[in-house]
Amino acid sequence: MIHGSQVTLRPATEDDRWDVYSWLTASDVTPLMMGPPTFTDVAIPSWDEFCADYVQYFFDGTRPDRGRSFIITVGSGSVGHISYSELDSKHRTAELDIWMRSQQVCGQGYGTDALLTVMRYLRETCSASKCIVRPSLRNQRAVCAYQKAGLKLSELPLEKLTQIYGHGEYSDTVTLERQISA
Repeated sequence: MIHGSQVTLRPATEDDRWDVYSWLTASDVTPLMMGPPTFTDVAIPSWDEFCADYVQYFFDGTRPDRGRSFIITVGSGSVGHISYSELDSKHRTAELDIWMRSQQVCGQGYGTDALLTVMRYLRETCSASKCIVRPSLRNQRAVCAYQKAGLKLSELPLEKLTQIYGHGEYSDTVTLERQISA
């Protein structure tokens, strides 16, 4: 367990995988992240596509050097999911991804606290010095939440960002980053 000021991050297990998938693909926050009508360029993934992206080590902790998923909890309830991946030991950079289980738990600071908590964890346990997120610019709610956690829009040109991180999932992917050195 990793404790933040409001949330606790519990390492996700295989038993959590279906809930994590459902929160991403079938909740009232899904239209804010993917699928028509707003996100015609990013289809809602099937179960098999999700499992191919969020492979076993996200849920069993066997490859913390590659990535890990956590369940965001408040009290005894689950409010969302956060993960890190693409842990680049050379550049000490990790990519974060987060989504909440429903609109009911959004706007209460849980996501911001989860981001700050996982960044602290990555700095302390993996010597990460930078974290990035790559949302759609259309998802202004997410962009604002990331900025509340201290992530800033990258000043690098799109060509350089694509060279470093590859193409984003969205036609309007933006990269936000934060140095997390001690």
